[in-house]
Amino acid sequence: MSVDAGESRLVKDMLWPEETIEETVKQRRLGPGGSLTNPTSVICTDKRLFIINKATMGLRKDFEVIQYRQIASVRLERGIVSSSVFIRVQGYDRDKGLLGTGKEEGEIDGLHNKDAVALADYLNKKVAVAGERPAMNVQQAPPAEGATGAYVYCPKCGYKDRAETKFCENCGAKLA
Repeated sequence: MSVDAGESRLVKDMLWPEETIEETVKQRRLGPGGSLTNPTSVICTDKRLFIINKATMGLRKDFEVIQYRQIASVRLERGIVSSSVFIRVQGYDRDKGLLGTGKEEGEIDGLHNKDAVALADYLNKKVAVAGERPAMNVQQAPPAEGATGAYVYCPKCGYKDRAETKFCENCGAKLA
């Protein structure tokens, strides 16, 4: 994986101040899972993951933007010719976004084997680091007196709430 200037232009105007692009990956045009006319692009910054699905001969672009702290797991599926990276995201609604298919994981398929391995490794490292620090712009409440230490994740925003709370402390959504 490396940074492709052409792919980087796709998100240039969406970057946060001081956010930098670290890696880019593009779906194969030919071969299993590839797309001849509308290959998916994956752009990794130091703060977020951009997945860009192109349609209508590249005239329409659908952007999925995922902060690393929202990613619950990353899985690699290697094939003989191409590979897929599966991403499980906390807080995504099953009716829209990356997981709009109702599946529990989003798939980025048709990647060159070496790119898929490098992407999965890169994402796993980012997820591990993101899990070690508090969420950005969110104040994590201290555990209530007598709390068990168990947590649940909000299905709407992905915030880590104490298990005994009935509503998300970040967005107010009802917790299961």
